[in-house]
Amino acid sequence: MRPAWLTSSPIAHRGLYDLKAGLPENSLAAFEAAAEAGYPCELDVQLTNSGMLIVLHDSDLMRATGVARPAVTLTAGDLPHIQLFGSDQHVPTLEQVIECVHGRVPLLIELKRSSVFNSRTLVQAVLERLKDSNGDYALASFDPFLVYAVKVARPGFPIGQISGLLRTTAPLKRLIERSLVSNFFIHADFISYELAGLPSRIVEMWRSHGVAVLAWPVNSPADERKAREYADNIIFADFLPEI
Repeated sequence: MRPAWLTSSPIAHRGLYDLKAGLPENSLAAFEAAAEAGYPCELDVQLTNSGMLIVLHDSDLMRATGVARPAVTLTAGDLPHIQLFGSDQHVPTLEQVIECVHGRVPLLIELKRSSVFNSRTLVQAVLERLKDSNGDYALASFDPFLVYAVKVARPGFPIGQISGLLRTTAPLKRLIERSLVSNFFIHADFISYELAGLPSRIVEMWRSHGVAVLAWPVNSPADERKAREYADNIIFADFLPEI
């Protein structure tokens, strides 16, 4: 079942980040800023080899820290010392983000798996962590197998399929995922689609059947005007849309 908040308020991409102000993406400071402003947050969650749920977009630390290290190798002892983009903010855990937001705004959590072997473990770990948490949540992924795993593990939990132009994806995988063919058996509650790929006949077909569409990334008022033609909500960064 799709919650109303997914289409009623713009969603801050990786929190309300502003690196110049010391608020890097996917940081506790960025999520606190979004919560104070009243914006729901989108964030990325990975499962480390030690079983931690960390909030980080990339599979390695190079872009965020300048250090070539796989994200899955991080331990609890490492996190306080991993500074994001030269700021005083560190890589947070999902639990820390939930505690920071404290139910003030909903969270749209993107699931990112490191291998085919940790899909079920990742889904179970996230769902278990959210089970007793106050607040509104939805899960989404580029990976249709992860989306389906959520559907099987927790029927009725809000789930979404992420897609778009997928320029860096292998050709066959790109064809399958851009076609959204998996939604015929997953029946996701919403589709999160790359703005550069809109308009899309496939996306419009699903939208006409009642599936909500979220456009990303929306980085300016001009982007928002385009997105509002083809989508029901936006995932934004670099500007402040009206709530």
